[in-house]
Amino acid sequence: MTGTRIAIVFSIAAGIAGAAQASISGALGRRVGTIGAAGFGVALAAILVVALAVALGRGGSILAGIHQPFWLWLGGLFGATIVLAIAYAPPRIGTFATVALLIAGQLAAGAAVDALGLLGSPRIPVTITRVSGLVLVAAGAALTLKR
Repeated sequence: MTGTRIAIVFSIAAGIAGAAQASISGALGRRVGTIGAAGFGVALAAILVVALAVALGRGGSILAGIHQPFWLWLGGLFGATIVLAIAYAPPRIGTFATVALLIAGQLAAGAAVDALGLLGSPRIPVTITRVSGLVLVAAGAALTLKR
């Protein structure tokens, strides 16, 4: 399987896992609180990823992150924001709406990052086709809030 195909399959699997994670984290958040659920999820994920890095002989690459520019650390902050949101939102607006809004927000931010070449990304122009897709996704996300 090529790297592109692996990336596609992995991305779809992550999307499925993300929806399940939102539902599970929301349920845990109802039982132990949003901060506790998010903290537990982040700690467990960190333990698993560090163990995987060590098992693959890449543990040093984690420590190398300390020596990188501060703005590259924002991925951890943004990851914590996502985990907090999925521990808080599903019990209040549902898993479907939470995931739809998360995806719509990611797509809007992704379009801006591409268009402006932000955060080390190459510039990719925003076309009418891409804007149309974003508008449709945003409208779909808004519709998920209707019960």
